Amino acid sequence: MLKVLPEQISNLIAAGEVVQRPASVVKELMENAVDAGALQVQVIINDSGRTLIQVLDNGCGMSSQEARLSILRHATSKISSAEDLQHIITYGFRGEALASIAACAEVTMITRREEDETATELFISESSVKSETEVSAPKGTNIAVRNLFYNVPARRKFLKSDATELRQIVNEFTKVALTRREVEFKLIHNSKILFHLPPVANLKQRIVQIDGMAAAKDLVDIGVKTGVVSIWGYVGNPLLAKKSQQNQYMFVNGRYFRSAFFNKAVQKAYDKLLPDGLFPSYYLFFDVSPEEMDVNIHPAKTEVKFENESVIFKILDCAVREAIGVGAFMPGIEFDREGVPEFPATNTEIFRHRENIRPPQVNYDPLFNPFDEGCNAFERRAGGGDDALQQSAFEQSGFEQGGFEQSGPEQGTVWEGDSKYGTEEEGALSGQEQEGRQMPYLVVGGRYIVTTLKSGLVAVNIAKARERILFEEYMKSLRSDNAAIQESLFPQTAELSANDYALLMENEELIKRIGFDLRPFGENCVVVYGIPAIFAQQRIDVPAMLDELAVELKELAELQEMPQEQMLAGFKERVAGRLVGHIADEPRTNLNPADARMIVESLFACENPYVTPSGRKCVEMITLEELDKRLNL
Repeated sequence: MLKVLPEQISNLIAAGEVVQRPASVVKELMENAVDAGALQVQVIINDSGRTLIQVLDNGCGMSSQEARLSILRHATSKISSAEDLQHIITYGFRGEALASIAACAEVTMITRREEDETATELFISESSVKSETEVSAPKGTNIAVRNLFYNVPARRKFLKSDATELRQIVNEFTKVALTRREVEFKLIHNSKILFHLPPVANLKQRIVQIDGMAAAKDLVDIGVKTGVVSIWGYVGNPLLAKKSQQNQYMFVNGRYFRSAFFNKAVQKAYDKLLPDGLFPSYYLFFDVSPEEMDVNIHPAKTEVKFENESVIFKILDCAVREAIGVGAFMPGIEFDREGVPEFPATNTEIFRHRENIRPPQVNYDPLFNPFDEGCNAFERRAGGGDDALQQSAFEQSGFEQGGFEQSGPEQGTVWEGDSKYGTEEEGALSGQEQEGRQMPYLVVGGRYIVTTLKSGLVAVNIAKARERILFEEYMKSLRSDNAAIQESLFPQTAELSANDYALLMENEELIKRIGFDLRPFGENCVVVYGIPAIFAQQRIDVPAMLDELAVELKELAELQEMPQEQMLAGFKERVAGRLVGHIADEPRTNLNPADARMIVESLFACENPYVTPSGRKCVEMITLEELDKRLNL
């Protein structure tokens, strides 16, 4: 038998589309605050929104009657006729947000207009007003949402971890803050200020507030005006693309929206400029006539249909190509000129006749190493050095020392594995003496170690070999769950995006287990007091390592359905692979044969000596047949 559902059940059904998680509540309440003309918006979160979501603004406020009507479905002040749907310029217009929130949470609302002497306080639960009182409060609206999904236990049970939910809240907060640069925003989580964004003059300054100066330096201006659409904002420099898609935003008439179609246009513009696995960042703003688009597609209002979608696609593709072609590969210098006094230009006339003026020069020997006992300064100045001496000795030997014509049984370590290097015929590689002679280890260009086999030559990439060795040593310490921390004599500071900062601080204990000692230092900044001991003697890029940690933590947060131990094991392996990839790759020109021998032996003591954690080759063998072909012998 057909029947009309009660209002409470109808609101709960609608809430399933509008209020999907705590971030949805933050989005709807912030958009309402901005629509009310607020110039100050403060968001207070406890327990990643599970226990409290509070949004305070200094907007126009509501009367007592309007406050009561606001929790009813389809109660809105944004539209009054069907024609208004063709001219939507506000965030909200459906009148479903507050009704959906009130259906699945306990809501306290305090609101006052400028002309009212007192404010109205409402307590709302299960879609109905439980109490109403008059209180003293400033102009604006204060809405506190407590115990979200208390009457929908299934929805509350399947919320993600606190770190994941907080990250989603930060994303929604960021989207609104990027579009309203004249508004002051503040985000507080568990009494800790995550964001404080004063009003700014332009988009670039807002990006700096949210993501830091480093993110802003990677951006290239984009701007195009046509009769169909105007596109402006910033796109990322392809040379500085990252492994995450976190800074990809599209807005139309100030409203954030998602579009796989337009994202494809951006990716198409970067075609052949980005390696696999890297993504550009972009902040794109579309100005389109409201009559030529439809935002009334989904209650979440993140889907938009355009009348000239294919045309906008082509315009966007061309605009991005032009932006990265003109600005991405040219050095730029930016100066903050606001408030800086103007100085007259220097009179260069007095220098015109002084042609003999030269800048001071310092003469030094770049090859001299006072700690290297293998070669004296005179030999280095004469153009020698370790590589040259080794090469000379090898040439004088006439390829006889450890050469191709060795006879007798092979002694030493046999290469193992399922690759072509794993046969006994090709695998005799050893630093031990063979028939009274020791195999040569030649360092070529500070990048390769070359030695001989019975069947040819073996070349080892030093940087990649070191990456593999460090990876396996690091993994041993991580498997024991006791990664040693090396305290830094001079702690480093690193500026992070607010999103990454919140993520790292939420997972501080896990980060310490993998060998990093991080402590907060001001807004979105950390001090690195310790790093994994395995990296203590290496030149590493600490900020880049923290970025990689943040990327892995984001992926970890999305894998909550996996068993905990399996999830952590995979996380540790991925982290180790990412971190060792940020060790400085410098030529090792000071390697002597003993050092080279140790590197080779350490490499082939690894479980997989043939490739790096990222799959790049560490070793290459050149057979006699290949040498004959190359030398035409």
